[in-house]
Amino acid sequence: MEELVYFESRLDRLPGKGGEFYMEVPDEIVAQFVEGRKPARIRCRLNDLIDFQCAIRPRGGGGFYINLGAPLRQEAKLVLGQKLFAAIKKDDSEYGRDMPEELKELLELDDEGNSLFKEQLPSHQRNIIHYIAGAKSVQIRIDRAIMMIERLKVRSRRS
Repeated sequence: MEELVYFESRLDRLPGKGGEFYMEVPDEIVAQFVEGRKPARIRCRLNDLIDFQCAIRPRGGGGFYINLGAPLRQEAKLVLGQKLFAAIKKDDSEYGRDMPEELKELLELDDEGNSLFKEQLPSHQRNIIHYIAGAKSVQIRIDRAIMMIERLKVRSRRS
């Protein structure tokens, strides 16, 4: 298992209406994970409360950050300006998110769906995985997996 890298930050918000909540990642930490200005997929444990997969992303004006969306902030009860303690490591998963069993099994059974899924951009693959994994019940994950793969098939037939 890869060694965890620890750092402290604060919950901040990008300016403007609808600004993202984020935490800055110190340059010495960025140097261990990021090549150039390309986002790096990582696994993060925040305040010893919540584990999640995410990316270290470049900021427009320099520096790097990790986006902390509403569900994460709510689950960890984070507030703007709060001190954050992060433990991170490289995410070696195939898609940058853990594949739900329901989607994995569907793709094993459906060659066309599997091929179309693999043709998607990595960010689109992660979005599909995230949507399916977000369902609490097995049946809803199955239904979502079928629906998303069927959408890929419909789109491919239109092109």
